Amino acid sequence: MEKYDFVINGLPIPPLLVAAIRHGKWRPPSDPGLIRAVFGETEPESPQFYDLASMVPQNRRLPERSVRQVYGEVVEGTSVGLNPRKAVYIGDLGIDKPIALDYRRSLDDPRVLYLGQTGWVEVAESVHVLLRKLDLSN
Repeated sequence: MEKYDFVINGLPIPPLLVAAIRHGKWRPPSDPGLIRAVFGETEPESPQFYDLASMVPQNRRLPERSVRQVYGEVVEGTSVGLNPRKAVYIGDLGIDKPIALDYRRSLDDPRVLYLGQTGWVEVAESVHVLLRKLDLSN
């Protein structure tokens, strides 16, 4: 694993996301239609994309939580659910609607999950793809 500028609960935050946050690009798009297209959410409730300082308290107790407390059963060897010891919340689309980095497949290039109405769904295979989908990579 390469050296990272920002680590939460022992998990490295991808440099692209750190750069987007530091340059003020990591914020919800002003077009709610774009959020709906990416996350499949019909009506986001006050979406928040966390800055680095906010990520720390948002994730402080996450590794201690049980799988049930993070809304979904983990099926080992699959991509189902969310393992709280291998995840970092990076935002939310409202109460109980978190956006998370899922490190089960890779510490260097986590995928992005969202807790939708049907459970955890993959919205992007990487932070790079998410930034592109949200038109935040410019």
